[in-house]
Amino acid sequence: MWKSKGSENYIFYYHENSYAEKDIDKVIEIQENCYDYICQVMGEKPKIKLKYFLCNSPEEVGEMYGDNEPCNGFTKMPNEIYAVYNRNIKCIGYHEDAHVISYNSLSRPPINFIRQGLAMYFDKTWWGVSNFAWTLYFFQNRRLPKLEDLMDNSSFHKYSYAVTYPVSGAFTEYLISTFGIESYKKLYSNINDDFSVCVRSVFGESLIQIENNFIKYLKSISVSNSVFSIIETELKEKGLFDKV
Repeated sequence: MWKSKGSENYIFYYHENSYAEKDIDKVIEIQENCYDYICQVMGEKPKIKLKYFLCNSPEEVGEMYGDNEPCNGFTKMPNEIYAVYNRNIKCIGYHEDAHVISYNSLSRPPINFIRQGLAMYFDKTWWGVSNFAWTLYFFQNRRLPKLEDLMDNSSFHKYSYAVTYPVSGAFTEYLISTFGIESYKKLYSNINDDFSVCVRSVFGESLIQIENNFIKYLKSISVSNSVFSIIETELKEKGLFDKV
């Protein structure tokens, strides 16, 4: 049985005597702040409230999704978010909200890399390390995939999420910083099967040109070796070091 509490832009659902119930006012404050910032940056606002289901475990989230595969969070159109909130996992913040707000305000692009990129753009970090630090690490270690591969949904899922998520966020931030939010929104809203044509029509440059300039930008970034050590530790602890 779910309990609920509403706020200006959300309706939160949680279980009685759960960690979510204990922290619900804190959760509401965080999510309302995220909502306001996403809408401010995007210049868009959904016409409906978001429904936020705070689940006790990844297993419960997987059950709600329908495939019974444990996961920390997902969105369901038009306005539902399911996320784990317990003692050790608190899947709140920008990510899922950015999905729902962009889907309702702009569109739901058919390319996974683009969808995750906008959500990761707002997250800024992956496991506490900046998206750009992860991307530079992969580039310097010759593990950075070509953008053309990442734009293909079947290829996207062949790579570890530890690669695709931070790289998509870094590239999205580069696009928005370089071409502006309005141009990015135009791309996000009008993607079709020929992504390369869409990119050139919106930005006036080919995907290869943009990728080359993105790499040049990466090369100019300075990241401490201690940060790269943290990245390697995270990958090893999670059993992903040989999978990226």
